[in-house]
Amino acid sequence: MLKTTAYIHFLKPGLMTSVQDQGRFGYADFGVPYSGAMDQLSYNQANMFLNNQEDAAVLEMALLGPIMIFEMPTRIVFTGAEADIFVNGQLQPIGKLIQIQAEDQVKIGRFSKGQWLYMGIEGGIQSPEFLESRSWFPSISEYERVQEASSICYLSEEHFSRSHYSHPKLSADWYQEEVIAAYKGPDWELLPEELQEKLTQQKFSNSNISNRMGIQLTELLSNTLPSILTAPVYPGTVQLTPSGKLIVLMRDAQVTGGYPRVLQLTDHSINVIAQKKFGEKIRFSILEF
Repeated sequence: MLKTTAYIHFLKPGLMTSVQDQGRFGYADFGVPYSGAMDQLSYNQANMFLNNQEDAAVLEMALLGPIMIFEMPTRIVFTGAEADIFVNGQLQPIGKLIQIQAEDQVKIGRFSKGQWLYMGIEGGIQSPEFLESRSWFPSISEYERVQEASSICYLSEEHFSRSHYSHPKLSADWYQEEVIAAYKGPDWELLPEELQEKLTQQKFSNSNISNRMGIQLTELLSNTLPSILTAPVYPGTVQLTPSGKLIVLMRDAQVTGGYPRVLQLTDHSINVIAQKKFGEKIRFSILEF
């Protein structure tokens, strides 16, 4: 089937709209973050719906979505956070294939549940690759976020076959989970026993300091630990700062850090905490190797 290059034109960019994929691997030795979709589960679901390559790039949105015009026909699907999605003013469902025609306008409105919304598109977004990934990150990709009056590329087909699309059922219940599973971090044993107990018994909440680099939790712990020598960190590493704040490192975090690494979240738990909004509660549950 002949494919034609087409563009999505952004009338309004939204607040944190960017292109993301699975991430950028193999460059940590050069100080390059992993990047990639904050919620990898929802990202994978979007590509599965469309029978895309598993590493196809999608549009990631948070808090306030964009208004965009599609130049030519395609199919799209939205996964992740629950939000009001309008095509030419008509409300559309999450987790359902949407047929887009030339000059259709898509507007993302209010987010009712969750933090990060994903728009998968037939064949994936065709933004340039940098270091083997299309994920946007400052100083590596050309852009950090979508800008007003900017455009991104996709491939359009004139006719679509319905038979090769998946139709899974989605549930948003998983990111309402309060329990966040984690392994003991490399510096767990440095913690006094009392502090270890607090980490697993106390509830914590997402603060308003939250972005693609990390999520700072609101509650303070009494901390007398010194800083450590700079050591490797990963998405899902939980650091304890000298002030007693817990910081959960996320996809765009630096690859080394000097705060004690007290926990390491599971892949699933990274997705869950990414979707938590300001003030929502979590509780850590320790897994044993």
